[in-house]
Amino acid sequence: MTEKTIPIQNLFYMLCYAWNVLAIKDSIKVSSEKVTDSYNLLGRIFSYGVGKLIRQGFHRSYIATEDELSGVRGKVLLSNTIKQSSLVRKKICCEFDEFTSNNLFNQIVKYTLGNLIKNAAIDNSIKKDIKKQIIYFADIEESAPNQANLQKLKFNRNNSIYKLLISLASMIYNNTLVNEEDGRITFKDFYREEQMQKVYELFLLNFYALHLDKEIYYVHAPKINWNIDENAIEYWGDKFDVDTKITDRRTDIVIENKKEKIQFIIDAKYYEKALVSAYWDNTTETYRTNHINQVRGYILDSTFDGTKHGALIYPTVYNDKLEKGRVEPIMGAHIIMKTINLNQDWQNIEKDLLNFVKKVVK
Repeated sequence: MTEKTIPIQNLFYMLCYAWNVLAIKDSIKVSSEKVTDSYNLLGRIFSYGVGKLIRQGFHRSYIATEDELSGVRGKVLLSNTIKQSSLVRKKICCEFDEFTSNNLFNQIVKYTLGNLIKNAAIDNSIKKDIKKQIIYFADIEESAPNQANLQKLKFNRNNSIYKLLISLASMIYNNTLVNEEDGRITFKDFYREEQMQKVYELFLLNFYALHLDKEIYYVHAPKINWNIDENAIEYWGDKFDVDTKITDRRTDIVIENKKEKIQFIIDAKYYEKALVSAYWDNTTETYRTNHINQVRGYILDSTFDGTKHGALIYPTVYNDKLEKGRVEPIMGAHIIMKTINLNQDWQNIEKDLLNFVKKVVK
């Protein structure tokens, strides 16, 4: 898919669902006149979040700090005091906890603000707002939102506003290109499949979790273990991810009707085309067998006590519905091929997604 295929407003809504920040869904007015591309959209959302952060106040936390002081504070570092000849200056080296805003959360935000200012793809009107905001970070260091730093962050009720900012910072960081010759910063292709796959999955999961009646439906993304005998486990060794890694064989979306005992296992596939050319005939289009087998495996191995169905949902930008294409029943269950047109009014997208699920799980 190219950038012109999904309207900017729809991308914005998808991100709001994916990152669980629906509170800003109607706070930012997104239109084709004001936002020209996806990265200016990210820049605008980031600037909005930073503005809210400045008004609310920065998150502060205790940070272990070492410094040379005139008096004792915290733990005395005797060896450092001797090495640095601190006593000659009538000082002593101490280690203490400082309650400060110069923590990893704010360091990542400042790093991202600086990158957006230097990025050639960001409009000057957005940069102007960001330059005003970065002044508030004068006493804060910079840290990149790389994987090592992201793993150190712990979110709670007091710093929940950072969920949006850190998600945006990570996406911007992972899609930034730096020209080694002149240091010019720009962006990669936002819509490449591996970039949007996780956004697409989380959008669908959180959309259904929000809009389906919790009294009737249970929406989650459980891990489904391989249903193999103990002897087979010994034979295959570690070839199967049986209760090893929590991320292994994790489903995208599972919707269960608690009253009717129906389980609907949905796999979200962000591919440009739902169908591919058949290996025996380039003029014939067919389903992706590996995708069908993945859902089929989930259905067969699921321990759910009730009726089980499966589905593959592909995004598209034209009216190409595949609900009619059902795979033959597998142990009494069906696999449904489905496309969702993302190039239409958002209200129609919501209606299409809800009607599709309710047809299956009633």
